[in-house]
Amino acid sequence: MQTSLRLSALSSLLWLSSSVMAADVANITLDNGAQVRLKDDFTWEYVLTQTQAAPNALATDAVIDSSSSVASLPSAAVASQAAATPVTTLTATAIAQPELLGSTAKDDIKVSFAEAQWKDDKLGLNFELASTSNKHVTLVEVEASFFSDNGTLLKTEKLAVWEAIFRMPETYLRKGEQRKSSLLGVEGIDKAQWQKQLINLKITEINSR
Repeated sequence: MQTSLRLSALSSLLWLSSSVMAADVANITLDNGAQVRLKDDFTWEYVLTQTQAAPNALATDAVIDSSSSVASLPSAAVASQAAATPVTTLTATAIAQPELLGSTAKDDIKVSFAEAQWKDDKLGLNFELASTSNKHVTLVEVEASFFSDNGTLLKTEKLAVWEAIFRMPETYLRKGEQRKSSLLGVEGIDKAQWQKQLINLKITEINSR
């Protein structure tokens, strides 16, 4: 209850001071240790991921003589040394509190990860959707990021968790309804690395009539 009141108060503060505050974000830490980002459109979201520099390939593959010049290194090695690809990981709080993951909301539509089903090496996912929107929703698309049990990003994929059938109104997602998605297949996830079922969702598109 205290956390909800705190978020509500801070959102109100943003609204009152929007003319003088930067259009970017403000971060706060809740009582449970989770960080929350307040946005300039008066919404908020948990801070669940962080970007870290990848280990230098040259440092792990070989020990370079300190007397060697960069010019003497192979061009591919120089490029690898100059620009390592950043790695996206979950924050320590997200790993410790996985209940913060798996749910997202936008424009009065909420999407939650419901369950995972494996058939051999292929992953199937079900989602639950709820609407408080006055519009009849025909499409909900999310960006799903899959993280390994140690918090490293495995894959990001866009999924149409709700897709109505043309000229079939009974397939629209309507106000007050709670519906379950069809089973959606995802390839390229290693079952051995995804035992904790860490998935982060973000709604990227909503279509309605």
